[in-house]
Amino acid sequence: MLMGGRIRLWIIAASVAGLIALAVVSWLSYRNTKELIAANGRLAQAHKLIEDLTALHLLLDDAESSCRGYALSGKDDYLKPYDVALTQLDITTQVLGHDLADDPNRSRQFQELEPIIQARLELMKGLVDARRKRGFEAAVRVVQSDRGKRLADEIRRRISAMQAEERNDLLDRERESRERARSTILVVGVTCLLGIALLLAASVVIYRLNRQSEKDHLALQNAERIQRTILNSAAYSMISTDPAGLIQLANAAAEKWLGYTGAELAGNTVTIVHDARELQSRGDQLTRAMGMPVPGDYQALVTKARYGVADEFECAYIRKDGTRFPVLLAVTALRGGDNDLAGYLMIAADLSDRHAMRKMKDEFVSVVSHELRTPLTSIKGALGLLARGVTGALPPKADEMAQIALTNADRLSRLVDDILDLQRIESGRIAIDMRTCDIADLMRQSVESVHLVAEGEGITIAISPCQGSIRADQERMVQAFVNLLGNAVKFSRRGGRIEFAAERTGSIVVFRVRDEGRGIPKDKLETIFERFEQVDASDAREKGGTGLGLAICRSIVEQHGGRVWAESELGRGSTFCVQLPLAEADAVTAS
Repeated sequence: MLMGGRIRLWIIAASVAGLIALAVVSWLSYRNTKELIAANGRLAQAHKLIEDLTALHLLLDDAESSCRGYALSGKDDYLKPYDVALTQLDITTQVLGHDLADDPNRSRQFQELEPIIQARLELMKGLVDARRKRGFEAAVRVVQSDRGKRLADEIRRRISAMQAEERNDLLDRERESRERARSTILVVGVTCLLGIALLLAASVVIYRLNRQSEKDHLALQNAERIQRTILNSAAYSMISTDPAGLIQLANAAAEKWLGYTGAELAGNTVTIVHDARELQSRGDQLTRAMGMPVPGDYQALVTKARYGVADEFECAYIRKDGTRFPVLLAVTALRGGDNDLAGYLMIAADLSDRHAMRKMKDEFVSVVSHELRTPLTSIKGALGLLARGVTGALPPKADEMAQIALTNADRLSRLVDDILDLQRIESGRIAIDMRTCDIADLMRQSVESVHLVAEGEGITIAISPCQGSIRADQERMVQAFVNLLGNAVKFSRRGGRIEFAAERTGSIVVFRVRDEGRGIPKDKLETIFERFEQVDASDAREKGGTGLGLAICRSIVEQHGGRVWAESELGRGSTFCVQLPLAEADAVTAS
């Protein structure tokens, strides 16, 4: 540890010294390079000024030669070079004025030259006008005047003086440029030497650090080996993913249970081991429960964990060969030091044995329920005969007890029937007779079955069917709707109203049973579809019922390829929804 501390201090000190030295050298190099570029720029500018002044002088000479040629010949062709020269003279004059603007002395000299240039141009124009308007003699008189020569000599003298000054400056600037170049080369050389020195020092440090890194790497490998051993020794499937749901690691139990190798799982989305329909169903459930949209993909597995809510639920894992097995899945969000989401850990326990035990229990319940039917029938018959006085009039107290016994025998009989129904439906022992059923017909039959009960409570049931048909076992679907309507009647206030409506959406139809009862708490919207689950434990005593009606309803609907859910607002009533696919002909029409 002490050695590592000294190395770190040495690295920090060397790094600071190196950074300071590099900063100084870099600044010097930058300054010298910038000055060298500026000096080269000034050289180029001086060369350009000399060339532009020469071009100006030549253009004036070309213009004058063209004018004299026209004066001698009178031919307009001689004026073409004159016109071109005038255009180029204007451009060259503007360029020179702009380039000399930064130097007050040169600018003043050029400003003094411009009137002379303009006077010479006016004299050329006068020569052309004299030849054109008054003839050869007039042009000769203009040429013979000494004014043109004086102007040309003056312009030549001034341009030569300006060029001489520029050449002298050019020599100074070339000398300055050479000095800057030598300085820059020196700075670059020093920088290279410093870089080599730092590189050598870094090589020594890196060598020592590599030695330390090798030791740390061995320690890390040992830690990873221990961690991997712990993971592979676990009797649970463990799969870790990144935040996007891509599998990063799977332990030995996961590989064994699923039939995949770790390499086959790595990089795949975790949905590879899940049923797409289950994910969609769970996404829909979470959407309703959490009040936010949850997609039916890997988000359905991790949304609650992402928000810090402990999540544990049953689902199916799909092996590589396509077979399925039930698991209890616990999902935990993995977070880094800054509480940033690093991924998810999914720990699954195989429920195959538990489900086998549940199946044995269900079969036991089924057998026991069947065996209860025979004595129950005898008990109900005997109690009925006693209550009706077939064996003679009973004392008031005995009659009251007989009526209580008969009521509870009826209730026990309904419980046995519901248990048997649920067992047969969930085990698939009841054959579903799928036929084309008219939606309106189905709804009317369901309402007729509960009409008398509703009428006794003064409750109105309003039907709003839609056109179309579904493929279903009519008897079973009526049973499901009767359970929903019976619940609505049971929990509606006296004189209330129940709406039973159907609405087509695309290739599906959604049935809704809406009541005006007390409503259902949000945390109960899913659990009420479980066996023996009721909103309030006192409901079984006050309202009657077995707590199996909604479980039977869900099993029937799911066997028809649909789903059922509840929506509710406390104090405002509840709505139970059943979604089923339309019959093929109606689905095609809808699409």
